Amino acid sequence: MGADPVMVVVRVKAPADVDPYTLEAELTRAICARPMTAELVLLPSWRRRSEGGLRRHDFVALLCAARTRSPSELTRAAEKIMGKAVRKRFGVAASAKVRPARSPEEIDAFWCSLRGTPCRL
Repeated sequence: MGADPVMVVVRVKAPADVDPYTLEAELTRAICARPMTAELVLLPSWRRRSEGGLRRHDFVALLCAARTRSPSELTRAAEKIMGKAVRKRFGVAASAKVRPARSPEEIDAFWCSLRGTPCRL
């Protein structure tokens, strides 16, 4: 049986001309090549300008590993895997940082980003 999923925020710096959905596909492909799964959703961007030719993209992700891992181990492994994939595909200036969701309110807001607003009857 696999571990419980962990909700994380992924911040990626990539060249400004990279399509965010291409970036999302690359991150998903990198994670799923390992004994882990990821479901990523792009958050709306609020920054218009890029810094030094790089643009920051934010994603919400649900990560799950095949074997039981602590949330901190899963977060570290995902950051390592995603960082390598982004640097390999988009150059050494590109980077990826992963952090777990910090509070129940943040988890609720991110859950609506992943699954949509719950329908109440």
